[in-house]
Amino acid sequence: MRHHQTAAPSPNQQSRDGWGTIKTLLPYLWEYRGRVLLALSCLIAAKLANVGVPLVMKELVDTLVPPMKDGKIVIAAVVAVPIALLVIYGLARVSTTLFTELREFVFAKVTQSATRKIAL
Repeated sequence: MRHHQTAAPSPNQQSRDGWGTIKTLLPYLWEYRGRVLLALSCLIAAKLANVGVPLVMKELVDTLVPPMKDGKIVIAAVVAVPIALLVIYGLARVSTTLFTELREFVFAKVTQSATRKIAL
């Protein structure tokens, strides 16, 4: 029985992975640098919003302990703070999706044009 060994990728093939691919595609993408930078901004905003969601949830849970003033529970804070944090939590969740979709919308033209030029 013969065992087939797979050849290790050559150094040229390895450089084509990841950063090498980006270097190859960059001239096609950079023609739309405004859209690319806007898409990257949306990507960063979506990631920041995604990181912020658990932090807002932590604050929401932490505020569920009723605040006291002079030994009495402050009713306005008991109601207002959790509601405000729930609204912020909802906005953070929506903004994650919004920025992701906006990035896809902005970058679609770049992807299509670059694909067409590379195919030609």
